[in-house]
Amino acid sequence: MPPTLATLVQHSALRLSVLAGHDRLDVPVRWAHASELADPTPYMDGGELILFTGLKLDAADPEAMHAYVDKLVGKDVVGLGFAAGVNYEGVPKALTDACESAGLPLLEVPRRTPFIAISKAVSAAIAAEQYRAVTAGFDAQREMTRAALSREGPAALLARLASQVDGWAALYDASGAVVATAPSWAVRRASRFIGDAVRLRDRPTPASALVSESDSGDDRVELQSVGSGRRAKAVLAVGTAAPLGTAERYAVHSAIALLTLTTERSRALQEAEQRLGAAVLKMLLVGEGDHARAVSGQLYGGLLDAPMRVIVAEPASGAAVRVAQESVLATHAARTRTGSASQSGSASKSGSAAWTGSAAPAPESGSTIDQSGAAVGSRPGAASGSRGGSASRQSPGPGSASSSGSGSGDESRATAGVVVGSGSGPQTDPADGGAPGRAVWPLEELSDAMETAAARNGEAVLVVPDGARLVVLASDGGAAVAACGEFAATNPLAQPGRRGSGAGEEGLAIGVSAPIGLPAAAVAFKQADQALSVARRRGVPLVEHEDVAAGSVLPLLADDAVRAFADGLLRALREHDANGRGDLVASLRAWLSRHGQWDAAAAELGVHRHTLRYRMRRVEEILGRSLDDPDVRMELWLALKATS
Repeated sequence: MPPTLATLVQHSALRLSVLAGHDRLDVPVRWAHASELADPTPYMDGGELILFTGLKLDAADPEAMHAYVDKLVGKDVVGLGFAAGVNYEGVPKALTDACESAGLPLLEVPRRTPFIAISKAVSAAIAAEQYRAVTAGFDAQREMTRAALSREGPAALLARLASQVDGWAALYDASGAVVATAPSWAVRRASRFIGDAVRLRDRPTPASALVSESDSGDDRVELQSVGSGRRAKAVLAVGTAAPLGTAERYAVHSAIALLTLTTERSRALQEAEQRLGAAVLKMLLVGEGDHARAVSGQLYGGLLDAPMRVIVAEPASGAAVRVAQESVLATHAARTRTGSASQSGSASKSGSAAWTGSAAPAPESGSTIDQSGAAVGSRPGAASGSRGGSASRQSPGPGSASSSGSGSGDESRATAGVVVGSGSGPQTDPADGGAPGRAVWPLEELSDAMETAAARNGEAVLVVPDGARLVVLASDGGAAVAACGEFAATNPLAQPGRRGSGAGEEGLAIGVSAPIGLPAAAVAFKQADQALSVARRRGVPLVEHEDVAAGSVLPLLADDAVRAFADGLLRALREHDANGRGDLVASLRAWLSRHGQWDAAAAELGVHRHTLRYRMRRVEEILGRSLDDPDVRMELWLALKATS
């Protein structure tokens, strides 16, 4: 506790006596200051004990004393000490009455007690309180560090924090969901502030907000962002009955630091996990599932042991893919020009962690994994693996060297970054107010949604950004796959169409494989890639491989090259019909639709079957192909459907 008037009165060496305000001695004293000014309030901050002798004041004048005391009370001075036996034999009654009337504590300071002794006593008490607060903060930090390293992790840390602040604590994930509370009854209380947590998450870190005041009848609730990047990884809420003291504030700051360490990883560790994720995917795609399991160890939990799905996502339009590839090239070129980043992951001279990750340009949208295990054509931080769905991805902007060594997460502004939205044109990052910044990739929104869902449900997920596409391995029937489906169905970024003036076509194309075991991972990848192609052709955000066979092949014919082939194949027949020498196209369609049954087809056309036979011979003569060939019949039928 800070020093109070009561502790000063109880100090045996000071020998102070209370003459007024006996019921207000528990007020904290921020400082003790001697002043003989008639009005010292311009130099006061509030919370001071004023010491004076009445040298320049008529302490016996009731009117003067009332005016003097009223000024002190108006400035939140907590007490007044009068030195008896200096300019007055005792304490004037006018001063005592004025203090009693205003409720201001008045202390009599004996002649043998110098003012400096009182100031030293206050200073020593304040220093002792600060030392106790710092010591308590260090003790709390040690306890919370042990809790954070325990099996319970953040939950145990929150329990320690709630005990330290004598209140409750809650942790929200990046989506705003409550993931842990302490004590357990606080979950309903914490749910009231989900909206506030989401708003704080969208502010640049570090950020804090006071969302509930104790004087409103509820507890006092503070929100603190957790994370060192551009966007908070989590939000911490602390509820107390009163404002936090110094020791409690130390405890909260320690908790934020520890939670940040649990959600953020070092650049070197990120690079290692990125390369490991890409290498594991490469081994799976070449059929080396056992090696992939051995290399990954426990990093991906049971992901590789249970039925899983492969998900492949790309910008829906070819123009968007090309822009994404060009952005990779621009990033790589800018990094090469400035020389401001190191692929080795070494720290920069300023102490910041240097840019790491593969930035080799991709020759085409379907880039694969190279022999080193890095994603060819991948964006900075190309491969990210996540045990709990909380994979970290680095995306410095073109030419940006590193994130700040202070841990603020501010990115370098050396050159303008681009946002490759789901559409075909680069945009400024709206989260940075349109200012040039780091490159933000469109599929990050989808990746974040899947990883957040996986983390919330304790699932493992492997995410590998690969050039202009995203490859994900997720548990069949798990939260990550469900989040992908929900994103495709509800998020505007995933929907096909056009966004804004000159923005071009936007939308995502996502292919999902059938559930498959580890040995058939390469097959699952092909299935997902095929489903993605179908999604792009159909103009829908997501297609599962099981739906491809259940659907019709006809939407696959909606392609300019297919239509051109069909028009060329049927052109001679249409020219023949245009000259009025028969209805060969309609006759061919009827004959093929009736599976070559002459009577049924002739009846549909309203002609004699011999007439239909003549027309089919003319079709063969004009095309120079036999209708007995099943391939010819198939091509003609598809040509008719493509041009109908």
